[in-house]
Amino acid sequence: MKLILLNLLAALCASALPAGGHCKSGTTCTVGHHSTKAPVPTTGAKPGANPPVPANPSYKDACTVKSYADFPTCVASKSTTILIKGPFTVPAEKTVDLTKLKANTRVVLSGTVKFAKSSKLDGDGPALMSVGGAGITFESDATNPGVLDGTGELYWDGQGGNGGVPKPKMFRTSTTGNSVFKGFTILNAPVHVFSIGGSDTTFDNIKIDLSLGATKGGHNTDGFDVSGNGIVIQNSWVHNQDDCLAINKSSGKGVKFLNNTCIGGHGISISVKEGGIVENVLIKDCVVKQSTNAIRIKTLYKATSGHVSNIAYNNVQFDGITKVGVSIQQDYLNGGPTGVAISKMPITGVTFTNVGGSMAAGSKTKSVHLLCAPGMCTDIHFTDLKIKAASNNAKNTCSGINPTPAGAGCDKVGTI
Repeated sequence: MKLILLNLLAALCASALPAGGHCKSGTTCTVGHHSTKAPVPTTGAKPGANPPVPANPSYKDACTVKSYADFPTCVASKSTTILIKGPFTVPAEKTVDLTKLKANTRVVLSGTVKFAKSSKLDGDGPALMSVGGAGITFESDATNPGVLDGTGELYWDGQGGNGGVPKPKMFRTSTTGNSVFKGFTILNAPVHVFSIGGSDTTFDNIKIDLSLGATKGGHNTDGFDVSGNGIVIQNSWVHNQDDCLAINKSSGKGVKFLNNTCIGGHGISISVKEGGIVENVLIKDCVVKQSTNAIRIKTLYKATSGHVSNIAYNNVQFDGITKVGVSIQQDYLNGGPTGVAISKMPITGVTFTNVGGSMAAGSKTKSVHLLCAPGMCTDIHFTDLKIKAASNNAKNTCSGINPTPAGAGCDKVGTI
């Protein structure tokens, strides 16, 4: 009887098994008192774990640019992610036009894109690359850093935009709506690097490396030329042969220049032409090294309209300055100062707080140079200005400002 019952149980278990006597994958079969788990096929992922993440998952729906010819297709596509995948070269006499990007488009620069030397493109025409749109993100690929190489060494002749061979500007922006440019490198621009218009745009962790231009004839290689409003430039590094920052006009929300390093050029400048308005500017936590000037405000010497107001410099340090540490001049011309201040453009509400550093040796080097047209510079304040002058530096000068600002070291020779 016992044997009959055991045979009956075995038959019942066998009938529960699939054909061939094997459990289905992932099921449990019981024979007698023993439970047997069917093997789960191995796929590289542990049971219960998240599915494998594909490489660069955020690029899966991207339109990919692998050559210059792909740009128009990707701009016109429905994709809101464009992956620029170098290396490749943009042909001579061609520019990259990304001014009609859809709102909130993300552009990822991966690898190096070079621009072949052109003989016709110049600073008055399109830049080598132009970007526009609202809410745009233009960033480097984290795994393959993005580089734009303007091959400036093929253009440089020591004349910049003032003559010689035609030279195109590098990168023009007209973005709005909290756009961001971040994390990529620009090498060897022919002349001006960033020409910034638009509004409400941040430039973060940008590297501008034109150090080769110091010995190869680079000139007018401004880092950031700003004519927009609500512009933030931060955590960036510039080695060039002209202004690191040049604010040409900006009103309303103004400009913030924060935690940046400037090397080899003409320092941090506000440079205003006829009718220009620059207001609400904050320059903070910046370093200027081995440059002709550290801080300058310069207005066109014959200007009859426009103004500069509400400008704050906070914790700006410098070293190895060969001309002027802190300068306000109303005799500016592109070819050089005239020495005569007749500008009718008022400069008001400028504060220098915890600004200082050291000057290079030289009989024409001075720590402070203030040259204003009578009555045109008012409400200028210095707090904790500390500049170490070389023994043969020229005497500081303050002209046209009444009363003379305390703490500016006017008419002193040596350390302030």
